[in-house]
Amino acid sequence: MDLIALSRLGGRHLVTLHLLLDSQSVTRSAERLCTTPSSVSKTLNQLRELLGDQLLYRQGNQLLLTPFAEWLGPSLHRLLRELNGLTSQEGFNPASWQGQLNIALRESGMVWPMGPILGRLMKEVPGMTPVIWNKDEQALARLAAGKLDFVILPHDQSQPLPSHPGLVWEPLREDRLVCLLRSDHPALSRDWDLDAYLSWRHIAIRDTELANPFFEQSLAQLQVRRQIGATLPDFGSAAALLRQSDLILTAIEGWANQADLQGLVRLAAPFNYGAVSHSLVWYGPTEEEPALRWFRQRILQLGRVMVQG
Repeated sequence: MDLIALSRLGGRHLVTLHLLLDSQSVTRSAERLCTTPSSVSKTLNQLRELLGDQLLYRQGNQLLLTPFAEWLGPSLHRLLRELNGLTSQEGFNPASWQGQLNIALRESGMVWPMGPILGRLMKEVPGMTPVIWNKDEQALARLAAGKLDFVILPHDQSQPLPSHPGLVWEPLREDRLVCLLRSDHPALSRDWDLDAYLSWRHIAIRDTELANPFFEQSLAQLQVRRQIGATLPDFGSAAALLRQSDLILTAIEGWANQADLQGLVRLAAPFNYGAVSHSLVWYGPTEEEPALRWFRQRILQLGRVMVQG
């Protein structure tokens, strides 16, 4: 360990570097630090000399990260969390805490269940600013890299979960599946059973980080399969397409209870779909940080006692 080199790398350098790597902007970093862009540029030059790397380089109008900076980001993020824990040994105080909570989820997850949960959290922690990211194909990787605090997503409990080291999955609340179709859909003229379900094309919800849903695997065991007529990123956009087509959507009931589904009919899923839940996912090694531990426990608690409207 080079203690002399470490002594030259102060807290101001680490915080500035964290903001620069996060925003990739000298101006935005200066705004968050309540200082001037020239001061941030000066600190960046010192960091380049101390670490022996350019860290950020300009390409057109953008600042891009060097490979070393990309590698350094997650470790720096976790280091600052641990240092923050050292300065707040008394624990987490919801009334006085100030900070951002970075969560990735599908847009439909804001309708149910996270909209009501976040509304409650913002009352209990007035200084908390939720920063919501779309749950895309990189969300779990970004969580493992320390760029997110939590990911919330619906899935079948029997689905094999992605193998990202350090990630912890815990059910937030159980749910059920329902089928949605437009109110004048031709399928409504006959009995609703598996044959009727399979007679029409379906909307698939894209999630490249998860394996095929359990009900898809169950249908495959019966040597039948759905015909996919469209693939969309979320339930909300799928519902809009349902009103204009003969497609069928298999969706989470909790979301369907809360969403505006005017013009659509809800039917029971005519097959065995196993257990379905929303899960809260976090990076296990950071769970001892007081604020994240409190938010994790409170989100799980609120999720399990919520009553659907």
